[in-house]
Amino acid sequence: MEGKLSNLIESNFGKAAFYTPEENARYGGVNLNCCERILRGANIAYGLGMREEDLRVSAAFGGGMGIGITCGALVGALMVLSMKYSGPAEKTTALKEEITAPFLMRMREELGGLDCSFLKPRVPQQQPFDSTPIVLAVAKALDETVERLDAQK
Repeated sequence: MEGKLSNLIESNFGKAAFYTPEENARYGGVNLNCCERILRGANIAYGLGMREEDLRVSAAFGGGMGIGITCGALVGALMVLSMKYSGPAEKTTALKEEITAPFLMRMREELGGLDCSFLKPRVPQQQPFDSTPIVLAVAKALDETVERLDAQK
């Protein structure tokens, strides 16, 4: 593993106020959503090799897909786990039963739920809303999961 995703999130990765000039040009001065922060950050931290076009897949998942359902940070984490540990088709690996289901069960236990509509009210409210505490919790759990799985290889 090249680095820790949680270190990037702790350094305000994906928050417009902290962008480098290159990031500002790339993201148009707009905060990344929770899913984008996880997937784009993991691409850097774990060296996933995803192209800009690939990373855009995460855009629609922030805010619980815009309607408060499954947390976008968790969706981003599943995208990362899929990129790192799935075969050419999900059925060719034990991805769900050995990796993603245990990860989600852990997150549900740690966070108390998996839906944005449940998690968001538990974060100190700011305008605009800042999901960093949730994103950081997911990033730390993802770092631990990736470290464990990579050590097993």
